Amino acid sequence: MEDAAIVHPARDTGLLGVLRSTPPFGTLPQDEIARLHAAMTRQSLRAGQTLFEQGERGEALYVVISGHLTAGTPADGSAVDIGPRGLAGEMQILTGGRHSATLRASVDTELGRLDKAALEALAQQAPHLVLALGHLIRKRLSQEQLAKLLKEVFGELDPASLARIENELEWVELRPGQALFQQGDPSDSMYFVISGRLVGTREVAKVRSVIAEIGRGESIGEMGFFTGEPRSLAIYARRTSHLVRFTKPVFERVSQAHPHAMLYITQLLIRRLQRVAGYVRETFERSNIVVLPISPGVNATEFTDRLVESLHVHGKTLYVSAARLDAFIGVPGFAQTSADSPLDLALDAGLDERESGYRYAVYECDAGDTAWTRRCIERADRVLLLGEAAAEPAVSSAELALLGSRPGLTSARRTLVLLHPGTATLPSGTRFWLAPRAVEGHHHLRRDRVADYARLVRFLTGNAIGAVLGGGGARGLAHIGVIRAFREAGIPIDMVGGTSMGALIAAQPAMGWDDAAMLRMNRSAFVENKPVKLRDYTLPVYALLDCHRLDRSLMTPYGEARIEDMWTSYFCVSSSLTRAQAKVHRDGPVWKAIRASIAVPGVFEPVVDGNELLVDGGVLNNLPGDVMRSLGGGWVVAVDVSLDVDLEMHMAALPSPWRVLRRWMNPFVKRSKMLNIVDLMTRTTLLASVQKTEVVKKQVDLYIQPPVRSFGLLQFDSFDAIAEAGYQHGKTTLAQWLADHPQLERILREGG
Repeated sequence: MEDAAIVHPARDTGLLGVLRSTPPFGTLPQDEIARLHAAMTRQSLRAGQTLFEQGERGEALYVVISGHLTAGTPADGSAVDIGPRGLAGEMQILTGGRHSATLRASVDTELGRLDKAALEALAQQAPHLVLALGHLIRKRLSQEQLAKLLKEVFGELDPASLARIENELEWVELRPGQALFQQGDPSDSMYFVISGRLVGTREVAKVRSVIAEIGRGESIGEMGFFTGEPRSLAIYARRTSHLVRFTKPVFERVSQAHPHAMLYITQLLIRRLQRVAGYVRETFERSNIVVLPISPGVNATEFTDRLVESLHVHGKTLYVSAARLDAFIGVPGFAQTSADSPLDLALDAGLDERESGYRYAVYECDAGDTAWTRRCIERADRVLLLGEAAAEPAVSSAELALLGSRPGLTSARRTLVLLHPGTATLPSGTRFWLAPRAVEGHHHLRRDRVADYARLVRFLTGNAIGAVLGGGGARGLAHIGVIRAFREAGIPIDMVGGTSMGALIAAQPAMGWDDAAMLRMNRSAFVENKPVKLRDYTLPVYALLDCHRLDRSLMTPYGEARIEDMWTSYFCVSSSLTRAQAKVHRDGPVWKAIRASIAVPGVFEPVVDGNELLVDGGVLNNLPGDVMRSLGGGWVVAVDVSLDVDLEMHMAALPSPWRVLRRWMNPFVKRSKMLNIVDLMTRTTLLASVQKTEVVKKQVDLYIQPPVRSFGLLQFDSFDAIAEAGYQHGKTTLAQWLADHPQLERILREGG
């Protein structure tokens, strides 16, 4: 900055007159205007002199008395001119930020200057002053966001057109939990989100489900707006949100003058139709992630630092803690500003301004119920409850105060994160953490494993990779080869689930088994020590086979392991005969969930679980890609080993049972593959979900069908050939998938 600027006390009446007629000061009480005037100095600039440089820390607020200031190279490339009664530096003095442009005097200019220290002193004497500045900053931030949005919708706009459109719009503010509209309401308006986050819910048969989240820059209600249909969702604010409302007459008037708008709206409608059809995965383009420590002594700073490092791979990330904010602003204790302080609005406005330049903002809470922690929680789109796995799992008083007794503080998603030492074996006791908390999911992290942090971040950004393994008897051994292909391609499996044989194989990578262990354990189970043998036939009261041997074969590898204790998120599907619906297993003993999922009706005894009777998941959902999508799998890969056409007959009629028996018992007759009752029951089990599988194919991001047609449902003795077929096909298919999605390939390569 040049040295020719002159600063001297502001004792003239000219500055006082300007303050009385300058928004936002003109509405202040006269005594506060007088205090402001007394605290200011006067500064003179000659034409061409610099007031401040781009990138300099803001240390003062300026009011133009006479003359003009011009921005040199603002970030958006448009010229900015500030004339008499205009303000400069107000954003930076409150937020502690740096100037986004260089400001020079285009002519000789007189300024009133309020230093940062003077403003802090005035905050207690003249609270309305700080509130007025906070409102002004929030209004300008909203206008900047709106201007960007309007350019996307209507194309390039000159300042006059922009101003006309802004004057037509209605601003809407929603507090946490407040409804924008209800399901079934008339679709008389369309909205755009300027700040905050909202959630869309749908109620069917008195059951309400969350369908979508809507963040900054997204639209709401465009489908009904153009079709005239009633609202299909109810929309609520997750946190304080600001929107603009377009009525039909306003949009029609504006779009006639700006035809670009119809192209934009057409694209919006296409994306919404795709989302409704289930073809588009959920992403989180912008999000506030809050880390709340819930265990004494848990190192939240170390965790958050590593989390932010992993998030940078997905987009520009802001990291804010109380200590970091105080250092940035330069005022010790500023982060602990209470909600009833005159600086409260200024602090919120400052955080809004900082967030606007980032895709993700990560807030680290204090270890306890403080003003800063409450502010973080109120700004959250997602809350990570951070605990030490070895600590006491009970809910602390601070956690109860923040998330229990004050349900209005936030409606953000909550996820439990448990930290483990790097040498930890399979986790245990997770159910005691989950029982007293309402969370949508949980993650186990080894504190020194980069890959564990990368996995969590993929969930937070909508990039988690979920693998779904379908049922299909012995053909399911192909899943072993496909999982090997995943690993060799460098594609992590962040969540894995399956049905029947797919449920059994899916549990193995979730337990942390490597390729060698999977081959060894499955060869032993299905080839060397068959889980079911001919002598296991029993009195067919519940099923053909006695299942004690099968139960022991499942208990041996999985022991007392529980689903919620697995390193990788896992689920499997069974079919409830009691409720006539699919049951998704997300907790409980691993072996028992698998046993229910593979219980082919009539072949294996059903499983009793509580008051339910469970059988093979293939009855209702043999390829549960829809379940994976609903549980947060961002990229869903489905591996289908069932066949559309199976058990083809090449004879005029089935041979008599006695003839088949004689062939089985004759040692001199060459054995041939003969149809049996187990084949029939296994295939019958899958028939009901064939049509659902066709729907699922369209909902997943990648559909893999290994070439296993030549293998029978019970042909376990072809173990190596089936696994190799899955590997070769998976390797080719996954390589092509990565080539078609370079952005995903980059995330996986750089994410660790």
